[in-house]
Order: sequence, then structure tokens, then C-alpha cells
Amino acid sequence: MMPRYQHINPAVLLDAAGQDIPTFLELSATFLDIAPPMYERLHHAIAAGQAADVTLQSHSLKGTVALIGADQLATMLGRIEALSRTASLGEIHALWADLAQVYKETIAEVHLSIRHFQKSAGCSDDSRAG
Repeated sequence: MMPRYQHINPAVLLDAAGQDIPTFLELSATFLDIAPPMYERLHHAIAAGQAADVTLQSHSLKGTVALIGADQLATMLGRIEALSRTASLGEIHALWADLAQVYKETIAEVHLSIRHFQKSAGCSDDSRAG
């Protein structure tokens, strides 16, 4: 039985992987390697009030989370990106707590999807992915 996901759509990445579960698992693990540093760079840019860097970092992370079907998070990052272009850093700070919670739940669901697809494919645990 497929877990219920609220923040990701594994079918998006599975389609990008050509329905190949080992490739899906590798791409999921790669996401878990690259998303946290991207998130931290965005957080730092917001905290430092660097609007141009907020624009760059939110845009980059938005594209990355879209690959895993994290539409809500991508939309939130798009909002931050747009606000950063109008120097509305105060509004960005107000959105941060909600974005941080959705990001945390998104990462947890990626871990869940990895475990699900490893189990369904009879794959051994990959320490990078779990």
C-alpha cells in the first residue's frame, strides 16, 4: 500500500526517472544531499537581509523541490522569490516559520517515499537514502 503524502508527489520524480525505481531512489537520495544546504543558504540570505541572494536561493530551491512534486513548498518559495524582488524582507520573515515547517515535513516525506520504494522493490537499505 502506498503511503499518503501531503507535501510530495513521488510520481513526479518516478516519471522523471523513467519509472525506474533504482534511479528514483538515487535521485531521491541526491535530493536529500542537496536540498538541506540550499535551504540553509536561503535561510542565511534571509537572516542577512540579502535580497538578491534570497532571490537566487529561493529560485534554485524552488526548482529542486518541484522535481519531487513538492508543489506547496515550490509555491511558497515562489512567493519568497517574488517578495525578494520587491525588497519585502519583512514579509519574507513573516512567512519563514510556515515555510520551515512545510520544508521539514517535505524532507520527512521524501525519507518515507524512499523507504516505501526500497521495500516495494526489495532493495536493501541505502544509508544515504534513509
